[in-house]
Amino acid sequence: MSLLWHLLTPSVPLHELTHALAALPWASDIDASLLRDDAHVDVTLPDGTPVWAVYLISLAPTLVGLGLLFVFIALFGVPSVSTLSGLAIHELGLLVILALNWAIFTYPSRGDRRPLG
Repeated sequence: MSLLWHLLTPSVPLHELTHALAALPWASDIDASLLRDDAHVDVTLPDGTPVWAVYLISLAPTLVGLGLLFVFIALFGVPSVSTLSGLAIHELGLLVILALNWAIFTYPSRGDRRPLG
């Protein structure tokens, strides 16, 4: 399980880093810990921050992840079963790891879905 954890966790710090980058225009303080096992970002927003900005910060990884998916589809199209069947086992494994990292990066946590409470 340890090897699997290290293959899948790069997406967790990147997810949190995306929140921090999205918060830069509004945040009065950003406290980030990007350790793989306990990555989190605490953003302090001043009073009067627009509600849309709060949601943008909370959903930034989801928006970035969906944007990356659309770019991938625009560049390469949707892979067919015949295309995937032509890949070697290690190529399929890397594709699965990439897909899992993308899903973990993109999926919003409960706090991301409800930033106001």
